[in-house]
Amino acid sequence: MRGLSLLVASMVAPAARAEADLKATLNGDIKTFYVATVPYDNALFEAAGLMPSDPIGQGIVDGRLKAKASLGNVRLIAHHAVTSTTGGPTFTTGQTGLGAQSPQLIDLSWDGLEDTEDADAMTLTGRTDRLSLGITSGPLTLTAGRQPITLGHGLTFTPMDLVNPFFPTVVDQEYKPGVDAVTADVFFGTSSQFSLMAAYADEVPVVDAEDWAVDGMVYAVYGQHTFGRSDIGLMMGEIRNDAVYGLTVASSIGPVAVHADGTFTQPDSPDEDPFVRGVVGALWAATSEMTLMGEVYHQSLGAENPDGYLSQLATERYARGELWLASQTYASGSVSYQLTPLILGTVAVIGNASDGSALVAPNAAISVSDEVQIVIGGFMGRGERPAIVDALDLLDPETGLPITGDDLYSSLGVRSEFGLYPSSAYLQMKAYF
Repeated sequence: MRGLSLLVASMVAPAARAEADLKATLNGDIKTFYVATVPYDNALFEAAGLMPSDPIGQGIVDGRLKAKASLGNVRLIAHHAVTSTTGGPTFTTGQTGLGAQSPQLIDLSWDGLEDTEDADAMTLTGRTDRLSLGITSGPLTLTAGRQPITLGHGLTFTPMDLVNPFFPTVVDQEYKPGVDAVTADVFFGTSSQFSLMAAYADEVPVVDAEDWAVDGMVYAVYGQHTFGRSDIGLMMGEIRNDAVYGLTVASSIGPVAVHADGTFTQPDSPDEDPFVRGVVGALWAATSEMTLMGEVYHQSLGAENPDGYLSQLATERYARGELWLASQTYASGSVSYQLTPLILGTVAVIGNASDGSALVAPNAAISVSDEVQIVIGGFMGRGERPAIVDALDLLDPETGLPITGDDLYSSLGVRSEFGLYPSSAYLQMKAYF
């Protein structure tokens, strides 16, 4: 601790001696979402709570106040978000307005309606989503506190982004939820970077020393160097006790930007086999109005056939947001076109190569003014819907008792991954001040 104190003091001292002015900004935004889900008929899924019986809607109002201050080589960043939600959850696959919040080392959130018993009633919550202090001295920058952390170059599929990644079904991805972390970045000229990071990723807020859970920590070392027009990065980490090794590349072939991320994971549990995840993609501004993007992704731990999708989605890696796809091989593509100077239209498709199902996501972003934007879009699951299964099919023919565990999941009639998804639509408004 004494060495760390001396290091911080040596970095802060130049700022105290310099004739630097205090710089501060205060701004924010207000966003509203309405997400409507239209389910398909499946009595068994309805009874199990996997599918609503009728069309449902969810309304969200999310306000964020952002403050930033700097004095010399010291900077402070703070964001506080307040969210009001009405209506029930739209669907278990995560088709929603806002992404899941990350675990907190120190609980900086509040609930304004703690006595609400009805899950479909209004909720009001607040959360400090950014609160970090950064110090820069020469090539070294230390940052401590709640901050976003992103690794890799994947767009739709993000195998290297292991600290609270976004899912494509999240409508608003402007602010990645901050995690409680300490990071150190060293830059060697303009071509090399070396980073150390430690982040808290457990599910239980810490209130005293006995609650500390080392199993929930994320430790990573990342190094990157630029070779000509290519950025190559290597990552080694201990992610919730798993050993993870990663490689990321970003380059260009003529006018086309290309990227690739790959990871190898050695699970801590002896019950799990090592697995790999990888993505290769390209982004091309074909014209001044049109942009094309495509990616191919593979994860070796995915289920080999639809019978295993639900049991895969029920595992811990999916519950904590590390993974969201159940099969093994996927492809995605999108087309964005500037219809007018004020309207940008996009159509994105994610396809499951094993069962032929797809998730189609169109949207249109309309700029009302410099400070106001409206987005209209939706998600449409395309593929074979789950078969209609009779309750008697869920009984063991020998014992007459209900089937449990993986046998139950495989008996629910799933025939395709994105065929599980209902159709949904959303309307979003963003206002900045």
